[in-house]
Amino acid sequence: FNQVGGGTKTRRPIALRMQHDPTATKPRCFLTDDISGRERELSLSEVRAHIERENRRLERDPLRGVERDDIRIRVEYRYCPNMIVIDTPGLIQTPFGHGLSQQALRQLSPQQRAQARAAREVEQLVLEKMRRPEYVILCVEDAMDWKHGPTREVVARADPELARTVL
Repeated sequence: FNQVGGGTKTRRPIALRMQHDPTATKPRCFLTDDISGRERELSLSEVRAHIERENRRLERDPLRGVERDDIRIRVEYRYCPNMIVIDTPGLIQTPFGHGLSQQALRQLSPQQRAQARAAREVEQLVLEKMRRPEYVILCVEDAMDWKHGPTREVVARADPELARTVL
């Protein structure tokens, strides 16, 4: 459903609820409306188009590069396991690091401050999802050395023993 690659592609978490339905010979997709909370059936391409519109909308928004509310999708299909997968925005790496003081933030350019705020906001959103003890964390990262990678540090704050984490 979603784009992958360099930069922030996912702007809202996507909660994909997969349901096994042995009678469904083709996938049936349902999108939950943000306002009414009602599901409506859409094609795979319509779901993808909706996600892309949301990503573009948030990419253009100067105040909110990401949004906390999940895009909720349900798929019924004979080959689906019963499970929920939540795709979160990817962590944003900045050259000036995380946890900057207010004084250090003021010394950055407006563009660098915006990038630092976005990185902090995405990290908080991802940590909020990962801290749920019933969740398994699937971390997908292009890394040569996971042991020393920046993502590992963030994941370890939610799962210190990495007991629920799969790389």
